[in-house]
Amino acid sequence: MTQSLIVNALLLLALCWLLTFSLRQLAHSKPRLVQLVMGLCFGGACIIGMLMPVTLHDGLFFDGRSAVLSMAALFGGPLPALVAGALAAGFRLWLGGVGTQTGLLAILIPILLGLLLRRAHLPLRFLPLLGAGLLIHLPVVGVQMLLPRELNLLVLETVALPMLVVLPLATALLGVLLNDLAERARTEQALRDSSARLRAITQAMPDLLLVLDEDGRYLDVLTADSRLLYKNTDQLVGRLLHQVLPAEDADRFLAFIRQTLDSPTPQVIQYALPTTDGVRMFEGRAQRLDIRTQGKRAVVWSSRDITERHLAEQERRIAAIAFDSQQGMIITDAQARIVRVNRAFLALSGFTAEELLGQPASLLASGRHERTFFLDMWRQIAETGSWEGEIWNRRRNGQIRPDWQTITAVLDEAGRITHYVATVTDITQRKLDEERIHQLAFYDPLTRLPNRRLFLDRLEHALSVSERNRHCGAVMFIDLDNFKQINDVHGHKAGDRFLQLAAERLQASVRSSDTVARMGGDEFVVILEDLGQAPAEAVSLALGVGEKLLDSLAEPYPLGEASVRSSASIGVALFRGQESGVEELINRADRSMYAAKSDGKNALRLCELDAEAFIDAATLAEQPGPTQIS
Repeated sequence: MTQSLIVNALLLLALCWLLTFSLRQLAHSKPRLVQLVMGLCFGGACIIGMLMPVTLHDGLFFDGRSAVLSMAALFGGPLPALVAGALAAGFRLWLGGVGTQTGLLAILIPILLGLLLRRAHLPLRFLPLLGAGLLIHLPVVGVQMLLPRELNLLVLETVALPMLVVLPLATALLGVLLNDLAERARTEQALRDSSARLRAITQAMPDLLLVLDEDGRYLDVLTADSRLLYKNTDQLVGRLLHQVLPAEDADRFLAFIRQTLDSPTPQVIQYALPTTDGVRMFEGRAQRLDIRTQGKRAVVWSSRDITERHLAEQERRIAAIAFDSQQGMIITDAQARIVRVNRAFLALSGFTAEELLGQPASLLASGRHERTFFLDMWRQIAETGSWEGEIWNRRRNGQIRPDWQTITAVLDEAGRITHYVATVTDITQRKLDEERIHQLAFYDPLTRLPNRRLFLDRLEHALSVSERNRHCGAVMFIDLDNFKQINDVHGHKAGDRFLQLAAERLQASVRSSDTVARMGGDEFVVILEDLGQAPAEAVSLALGVGEKLLDSLAEPYPLGEASVRSSASIGVALFRGQESGVEELINRADRSMYAAKSDGKNALRLCELDAEAFIDAATLAEQPGPTQIS
């Protein structure tokens, strides 16, 4: 009896494993279709098991269907269990006999218990599954007591013990097999997803990606633009550098590969190489692989075409040398009429020599300087013989540009001025650089908002103005909720765009006279000035702005194809005059912000100042909405 039950159970195990293994071919199908086919497979296995049962009496037989159905419910869920159970129950009804009722219960009980174990997240290991098998088959054996007395005694004497030994073991083995198949399916799907992402990234990258081993053999070549290759891909893979490239280039690249293999950090190389699109300039960046490929050490080599950048840099260097070696020069007579100019100045001003010679130097005046500027300039020349400084001159096309100009008086033997010599250098780029440096020093490069340094300067100024006019103001410390999650889920590029949108909303929600700054990360600050002399009015205005900011920041953020929602936690500290220092004021606003965040986020918290300056907490507590005193 036990041997027959074991044979039946093993047959069902093998059948279920083969059927489930075949389901991997449907891995890319719709989930509902996979579940339906899974239910049909498990139901078919139950029917085959009932065709070769252990028979005790006409219409009373036993097989391993309970193990199969419980695992169908545990691994497949309700739909596969329902389909499998329906098939098994229908076939059992068709077979009929004295054990029909208990046979149907032996189908229903494993399904229900399997679903309960699935909901309870049963650990899918051998021992827990063995215990689950025993738990499932105890009631299956128990329902046999519903049979007539002579039959249930026969069941207890012949199959009860074998069922409680063989079928729990079969259940555990089937569960382990199914879990192994599921794990393998998930791993294979992850590999397919990873491979698909890699292919998409490779196709989107403008770079050439190579994998080469320590001997200089091409193992893989990936590029979306075959024009970057020395030869076609099929002529590279599997071949050595020395079989493809000129010996000099191959030697250099092989030395670079070995240098990369000996270094824990990426290595960089620049090189020119003939390609199918002509000679191109590349910047290569290589990193060694932590695993061996085909038994050898290897590197991943990314090459970027920098031909255009290289040519642009060359042209810029040539232009800079020409500019540095030739300054614009003007010579005038004692009456400041132009008598001579050099080519550099003609190129700088856009005038021709004929248009300038004999004309007063004032022809170049931009009209941007006051009369006193020129009076001071000529007085200094008369006193010292020279002048040097920044001046705005007009070009022939009417453009006004800044120059650095040096004017030197030329004297004759008697000490009288005969000529003036002026050297002129275009400082437009320097002015742009100064402005750029100013931007870098005082503004956040991502959001273009003032940075911490400029914020502190403006806050000092706001406190000084408040001290003079006794008007109230406020500092708001703002932290964007859930920024890390957005950054992690959607990527750093989306995270940067999210911060830019938040910055735009902050600026749009305050007055042009107010300051919005980025402190770093997802933290922003707002300085509200001139909120009136009445403390109650200042509090009301600050809270109104805070609520407006909360509403604006809670709107959806379009990030490419995705749209995300966020919120903010805002802490507010009020001031009037310089009673509170800058650091203390910031600390109060910061503490209030953390109070808002700890109270559930998407909230505004106002820091209570001394009662003589601002409204007491009881008055503020009557304000509606999420605003509180911290």
